[in-house]
Amino acid sequence: MPAKRAFSTRVVDFLRRSLRAVLDETQRSRREIVAPEARCATERPIFVIGVHRSGTTLVRLVIDSHSRIACPPESFFLLPERALLDDAKALEGLLAMGFKLDHVVARLREHVAYFFELYAATKRKPRWADKTPSYVACLDFIETLFPDAQYVMVYRHGLDSACSIAQIPDILEAEPHIAACGGDRFAGAARYWATQCGAMRAFAAGHPGRCHEIFYEKLTRDPEPEARRLFAFLGEPWEPAVLEFYAQPHDRWAGLQDIKAVASRGFAPNVGGWRQQPAERVRAMLAQAGPMLAALGYEEADPGARP
Repeated sequence: MPAKRAFSTRVVDFLRRSLRAVLDETQRSRREIVAPEARCATERPIFVIGVHRSGTTLVRLVIDSHSRIACPPESFFLLPERALLDDAKALEGLLAMGFKLDHVVARLREHVAYFFELYAATKRKPRWADKTPSYVACLDFIETLFPDAQYVMVYRHGLDSACSIAQIPDILEAEPHIAACGGDRFAGAARYWATQCGAMRAFAAGHPGRCHEIFYEKLTRDPEPEARRLFAFLGEPWEPAVLEFYAQPHDRWAGLQDIKAVASRGFAPNVGGWRQQPAERVRAMLAQAGPMLAALGYEEADPGARP
């Protein structure tokens, strides 16, 4: 008899817990905080995307020279911002408080845009752009926040980029690739370049019409046609002053830009420097970057060739 009573008690307790869970879930689904109306925002944001040492600073200076677009030095802060959407427990906690995902995304968008919008306002310009090479790693997050954004994808010959990256110790995202190549900084930098370009191309393929390719070599060799195509893509009127980017005022910050581009007095091509490297080093870089170079239309060239 006591055993039967204990069993029935457990059954009753189970049913009570189940009913309570159902009621709690019902109440939770009804508990939703309504998002306030979004405030007025500026025009479509622009993101200049490219691997380190690919000419993104030059493109930033050209865009920032336009009377309608403000593009600051590298911002970096979007990388930690995305941690919230990557944290399932954090989102679960916000949902329990009544904040649905679209509400959270809307507030994040407003929070992120605030800094850029205020920056643009101080420059008396209606649009803002960003140029941060590290943002190749968070393109999906940017797209979640700004589904109307325009992307300028900047490419440069991978061996030229790799030779420059290999000699810069603070590009931390390249370090795992260098380690994967046995500590060879040049081969690892080429591997990093190819991986980043692969991510850029995959993103562009999924967002046709909102991504525009610029090749550093073409821009520096024939700047006006390339710049005209860029601003036509952005929907902005042509302004000859963008070709004299060096004569326009720009905010500068040490360590957040290519010093050579900032100090230049025009479109000075920096092309083919990789040919000065030893043939064995070039072969090691080509082993990592060759397929991507071909995909982007670059000729691999004879590793032993010299200009």
